Amino acid sequence: MVPKPTEIGEALERFLRSAFSIREGDSGFDRDAQLYDSGFVDSAGVVELIDFLESTFDVGLQDDDVFSDEFTTINGISAIVHRRLATRVSPDEATGTDAARVAPPDR
Repeated sequence: MVPKPTEIGEALERFLRSAFSIREGDSGFDRDAQLYDSGFVDSAGVVELIDFLESTFDVGLQDDDVFSDEFTTINGISAIVHRRLATRVSPDEATGTDAARVAPPDR
C-alpha cells in the first residue's frame, strides 16, 4: 500500500530536523517552508535529501521531480514521492483493497 502524503511528510520532516539540526521550536520551519531559499537545506544537503527519499521509500526520482518548483517544500516533496509510488502500483494496491492480490493467471 502506498503511504499517504502526510505520512511521507512526517518521515521527511523527522529526517530534515535530524540531518540539518532544525530545532523543534523553529517558527520559520513548517511543511510549507521554502527549504532552500530559507537556508534549511543547502546544495550538498539536496544530495542527502534525494538519497533519503530514494532509499526510504524505494522510489526513483527524475530530474523533472528534483528541479520542479514543488520540490522546495516538505508538502511538495511528499506529493512528488506519493505520485511516484502511486504510479508504480495498481489502483487497488494504492487504495489497499484485496482485488490487487487476485491477479488473473498468465495465458
